[in-house]
Amino acid sequence: MTSRQSPGPENHHVLVLRRIFLTVVVTSSLLLIPWIAYLAATLPDQYVAGQWKAAWVGFDIVLMGFLGWTAWNAWQRRQMLVPSATITATLLICDAWFDVVLDWGTGDMWWSLAAAFLVELPLAGLLFRVALRLIRVMQRVRWAELGHHDKVPPIWRISFGELLGADQSNALRNTDPAP
Repeated sequence: MTSRQSPGPENHHVLVLRRIFLTVVVTSSLLLIPWIAYLAATLPDQYVAGQWKAAWVGFDIVLMGFLGWTAWNAWQRRQMLVPSATITATLLICDAWFDVVLDWGTGDMWWSLAAAFLVELPLAGLLFRVALRLIRVMQRVRWAELGHHDKVPPIWRISFGELLGADQSNALRNTDPAP
């Protein structure tokens, strides 16, 4: 069966879920275009927030929780280190962005820049690097299990189907939404 043929009844639900997922993600990204334009045109340059302290303290509590979860996953050598490190790195980048942008032009601007460039962004880079290296290790192991002796393709080129065995690969291959 080729990747362009219809899936069997056992894979139909996978096809439907994949199409729904792709539709939601593509639609969401496209809907952000007018939303960003609207915000750029209508938001005031300055705004007093009533829950400023709760927002920042809450964000830092979430960041601390994800740092802890990432540390625990690393300590226990859990596969969940990949998503926890990725999420934590993303939160660190968001924290650096908002600290710098919201402190820009104030007396705290230099502290925010220092924290961003000396702590938050390097730590985010390290976490992304760890996650990527772990993914590559898992790819190499699986590639060898499948009997491939050539070099594993780069992460941005390899599909899930290439890392699965024949039975599992058919389930993915048969869900290709392309005509």
